[in-house]
Amino acid sequence: MSVPIAYGLAIIIWSTTPLAIVISNETLPPMIAAMLRMSIAAAMGLVMLKLFKLRFNWHWHAFRAYLASVVGIFGAMASTYLAAQWVPSGLISVLFGLTTIATGALGHFFLQDKLSVKQWLSVVVGLIGLAIVFTDQLVITGQGVYGVLFCLAAVMLFSISNILMKRFGSGLHPVQQTVGGLWCSLPLYALASFVSGSAVEWQQVSLNSMLGVAYLAILGSLVGFVAYFHLIAKLAPAYVALITLVTPVIALFIGSQLYGEPITAEMMIGAAIILSSLLFFMSDNFIRLYKDKRLGLKAA
Repeated sequence: MSVPIAYGLAIIIWSTTPLAIVISNETLPPMIAAMLRMSIAAAMGLVMLKLFKLRFNWHWHAFRAYLASVVGIFGAMASTYLAAQWVPSGLISVLFGLTTIATGALGHFFLQDKLSVKQWLSVVVGLIGLAIVFTDQLVITGQGVYGVLFCLAAVMLFSISNILMKRFGSGLHPVQQTVGGLWCSLPLYALASFVSGSAVEWQQVSLNSMLGVAYLAILGSLVGFVAYFHLIAKLAPAYVALITLVTPVIALFIGSQLYGEPITAEMMIGAAIILSSLLFFMSDNFIRLYKDKRLGLKAA
């Protein structure tokens, strides 16, 4: 897979995943939709292991790494599916932009990856943007506030999963990590479906919902994953981080134009501030990349 194709796939898939979740929830209970997605992805993941000529390890260190990823695969994804009942897909994408900042803040305390003063200011700016989102009528009326709170829970759980995987995921191939995490998450999804009392009227399940599940299982959970790790291996982190700045804007546009989701002034202002805080947070990486390129050109 070429780098431009992988980059394009990552942007398209990350931009459309929140809307696909909303669509899959149309006629399926959230936990059932999520469980179907992860079940299909887990089964196809076994095929991917064969293609990569990898084994499915079950020793303690591997199992511990799988559990670290379950915090994101089950905890964060289940929260996202619940949030999609009440808030637009574009807003979900915007709020997920806070994951980079949240992971950095947690790393400061638990991984000794110290943040600079500029990055802590970025955290404050991001919180201001979040506060503006909370003033949106879409959020404060009805059950929209629950959707935003579930989104924030997803952000924190995904960030915690990132920290845990950095500590316990070494030595595993990314495909092994993901497939193992998918299989370990399935019992939790089954339990969540049972506890929530989710029942499916299969004759009423729409084609759109099933296509949404298939899209998320194949592209969102597998192709997007392969593209992402290909980029991590081939590009500087700053280039990969640009994806998190582009996808929320595209997600807002797609949600409004293709699905008729509302975009309010508060949502746009909050999104602009959150994305600005993310750009400010990562600015040192961009500056370092620019300097490295300049030095490389002078050396040449």
